[in-house]
Amino acid sequence: MTTSSNHRHCPTVTAISVLVMSFWVWTSTANAAESKASDLTTKVSTGLFYASGQSETIDTDDSTTTSIPLMISMKKGRFSFGLSTAYLSVETDTLEADGMGDTIASVGYDLMESPWLSIKLKEKFATGDETQGLSTGKNDTSLQLDWFYPLQSNTSLFANIGHKFVGKVSGSAMQDTNYASAGMGYIFTNKTNIGLSLDYRQSIFKDLDDQTGVSLFVSKPLNKTYSLSAFGGYDSSATTTAGLTLTTKF
Repeated sequence: MTTSSNHRHCPTVTAISVLVMSFWVWTSTANAAESKASDLTTKVSTGLFYASGQSETIDTDDSTTTSIPLMISMKKGRFSFGLSTAYLSVETDTLEADGMGDTIASVGYDLMESPWLSIKLKEKFATGDETQGLSTGKNDTSLQLDWFYPLQSNTSLFANIGHKFVGKVSGSAMQDTNYASAGMGYIFTNKTNIGLSLDYRQSIFKDLDDQTGVSLFVSKPLNKTYSLSAFGGYDSSATTTAGLTLTTKF
């Protein structure tokens, strides 16, 4: 594999993260609303994610990223915990690399219920190889609010807003960023969930445009233990994202 020292971060990974974040805010909070407060719920998810579009590099090359994620989440009472990472394959005009990406850990607390309002602290640990373009090599810290409001038994509104304190790379024009999503979910009688959200994210690089886009989610329980989900999105930077996940809960 060849690499370029100018590539510090693969942004399509971040674009996927925003899309998955919107999806998990919706599904996780919706499922929490159906669970007993005393229950301990654990979920493990994996799948295949794809993104193609704006690359957060100094030379703004387009990039294509394929990843195999591993996501673990736990919730008991008002507390929630999460851990995620992914194996990445990244291609741009001047870079081709693959390997493990960064690791994100989170802890959340439900401030109120029905409607649900949760606060979440997330830490991105730079476990990816920065020389391969799989990480900035710096940790990031995010503070986020998640909101979920059931309009009816089968219809809900959801939103999140957050601020990321970005670990700055020497010599790069980087900045702390804001992000937000808002959308609506619907549950059919066969328990299939669909959702639509509008998403906004500032680039961590001052040289690049902010991204505003739309995302669509679909989730279907296969049985009492497994569920299959799919998502896709498109934003103002012409970045396309898509993914498929298999989740088991116990």
